[in-house]
Amino acid sequence: MGRILTTYETSKERLCQTWQENLREFGQEHEFPAEAMESLTGDLQTVSENDRLFELFRSWEEAYWKSPELDYETLWKELERAGEEEGVSGYTLDLLFAIGISRRTWELYEERGISRRIFHDSMADLHWKLLECRKMYGIWGTFVAWWFPWWFELKRFALGRLQFELVPFEHEYEKDGIVLHEDSTVINVHIPSCGPLSPEKCRDSYARAAEFFRGHFQDRPVVFMCESWLLYPPHEKILPEHSNIRTFMSDYDVFKVVEDNGDLWRIFYGAEKNGFENLPEHTGLERAYKKWLLEGHKAGYGYGVYVYRKD
Repeated sequence: MGRILTTYETSKERLCQTWQENLREFGQEHEFPAEAMESLTGDLQTVSENDRLFELFRSWEEAYWKSPELDYETLWKELERAGEEEGVSGYTLDLLFAIGISRRTWELYEERGISRRIFHDSMADLHWKLLECRKMYGIWGTFVAWWFPWWFELKRFALGRLQFELVPFEHEYEKDGIVLHEDSTVINVHIPSCGPLSPEKCRDSYARAAEFFRGHFQDRPVVFMCESWLLYPPHEKILPEHSNIRTFMSDYDVFKVVEDNGDLWRIFYGAEKNGFENLPEHTGLERAYKKWLLEGHKAGYGYGVYVYRKD
């Protein structure tokens, strides 16, 4: 990742070598499991040796060098179709392509004066998605390629434990002097599956985000918005009082709640499809949710507003 490319390399031999070097360095930096690196390295070699896959990667990469605003929807569809026909998982191709263009993304960070630390934390999301895909499908790749474009267009950033982007609020909200309309700018919050959600790390992330986006809130309070299963109010019944999830939720005024089991995969990684009675009980969260579901309740998610105030 240390070598900066000012132009796109078109020599096939050199380009394939660059892909492998970049994958190796990326995997080392983000501590990919050894099994994942072996698998991904072999699949990338297949891309290099398959004329169709090579040209697909090369042409879309070259387009990214010219502008990060790609037609990503078409890109993912082409990778999926080619993977099915050439014997490589589309999930794997999506991840390999994303890792490949990350070397250009770092150039864009440098051009905008954004730190290496922020770049590292942002690209670490590919690691978390790699592990999720392995848990869900047994494949080293990603099943959420639709999520990636804003990372590579420099619209979403990881600032410590949490991830952020500027978005229009798209709701109506008024409370304690805070008035938000559909077109009000807020900082949207995402919570990657990368370990404990400690309050200290969250506080640090909010402070860093408030500073990073300070130019958009010069004359008004910094407002965070979050839509997540973590903001489901019944957590006050499901989880113990001092759980990190409840502490995270306590920062937010939850103004909308939806009952829906669609996010159970974030807890059980597909095991929920085998019936609630067969759900695993390896963690406190799994045990608490299994009990809740077997009692006839639903899971869900909430929309919340957090008005940030610097300590």
